[in-house]
This record gives sequence, C-alpha cells and structure tokens, in this order.
Amino acid sequence: MPMGWSLWNYRSAPLLFLLLASLHSQAQSQPTMRLELPNLDGTAFIRLDQFAGRPMLLNFWSSDCPPCIAEMPLLFKEALQYPQAQFLGIAIDNRASATKFLERQRVTYPQVVALPTTDGIMRRFGNPKGILPYTVVLSRSHQLCQSKTGMVDAAWIQSAVAKCSA
Repeated sequence: MPMGWSLWNYRSAPLLFLLLASLHSQAQSQPTMRLELPNLDGTAFIRLDQFAGRPMLLNFWSSDCPPCIAEMPLLFKEALQYPQAQFLGIAIDNRASATKFLERQRVTYPQVVALPTTDGIMRRFGNPKGILPYTVVLSRSHQLCQSKTGMVDAAWIQSAVAKCSA
C-alpha cells in the first residue's frame, strides 16, 4: 500500500475515480434538444424525435425579416443537396403571415410555427437575444453542434452538415 494512504482511501480510489469520470462526462455532454411544434396548417405536430438518427438543420425565420427572406431560396436549394440531413423551418411569426410568405416560395422541407410569444424557444437553441435569422445544426443524437446568427451561405451549410453528420 503506498505511503500516506489509509485502507479506506486505497479501497475507495477506484470508486472515486468512476464518480469523478461520470461527473466530468456529464459536464462535457450537451443535452439532447427536444421540440414539438405545429406545422403551418395546424393539422399535425412535428417533433425532433421523428427524425431520430439524422442530423438536423433548424432555421428560425420570420416573414418580416429581410435577411430571413433573402436566405430562404438558398436554404430550400441546399436542403435538396443534403438528403442525409433533415432541414426544418421554424417561423417565429403568426401562422397567417408565415403561410402567405411561403405560398410564394418553392418549399423543400417542413415548416412549423412558433408564435413570437413562445417563451424561450430560441434561447433553448442557443440564441438568448432572439436575433433572426438564426440557424442551428443538430448532431445525429440531436445535440447542438453548430449555430449561426445572421444569414448563412452554402459554404457554412456544407461545413456544418458535414461536421454534425459524423
């Protein structure tokens, strides 16, 4: 037995090591993101767990946000380039305005609505100030992997989806 160790410390060292390793592991891991919101026509709810095992790109937007409107065609196009990832639009808007705006678009992925009064939805996904547009990519286990405030471009989408698909 090493000098200075009591019998209690010597025997409990492996247990202490496992406890500390567990606490470190819990501190390092991020929570799995959860979400359930109505689709735009209100006929069904979409949940993240419907896309289990797939990375997801979530784009928070509003019909009265010029940068959101400007990046929308790129997102619709890029969604077709990454079939391994699920894109999801989250309108921080009222249902009527979001629906009217999307009628003029070639939508290529599901859209849901979170009323502007929905408490803390963007904060939960890493955007405490609620700035739009805001895009996050979740890993296959739906943990926050990448995020960007402001407009995204094709290079950012490619990089984020690749990193979060691994």
